[in-house]
Parts: sequence; C-alpha cells; structure tokens
Amino acid sequence: MNINSIKPGMKCTHSDGSLVEVRSIMPDNVHIRVKYLDTMDNPEIRLGEEREVPFEELIGEYQGTHAEGLT
Repeated sequence: MNINSIKPGMKCTHSDGSLVEVRSIMPDNVHIRVKYLDTMDNPEIRLGEEREVPFEELIGEYQGTHAEGLT
C-alpha cells in the first residue's frame, strides 16, 4: 500500500493474514501503529493488541467479506 493512502481508522489486511485497524502513522512515515482485530488464531498476537509495523506489511484495505467489483 502507498503510505499516503493509509489513514487512521482504516481496516487493512496484514501480510500475515490478520485484520488490523490503523491507529496512527508514526512520525518516521515508515511505521504504522495498528490494533489487531482478527489474528487468524496466531498465538503470538492477542486480540486488541497494538503494535508498530512497517507500512509495507499492510497489503490492502479490508473490503469486507465480499469485495466483487471493488478490486
């Protein structure tokens, strides 16, 4: 994703398959603070946990369970 298109409150798919909500863009414009909404049962991440991740790890805006016509 383009760093300029990422906005706080967006729901995005993380490269590990998790669903995250963008909380903020860090001042370095490289890292994003995200909150995990669905961890795909990854035991290393708790639901609701917040982490800083590189923006490159966000692979797309979450379009819901059915995105036909939006891709």
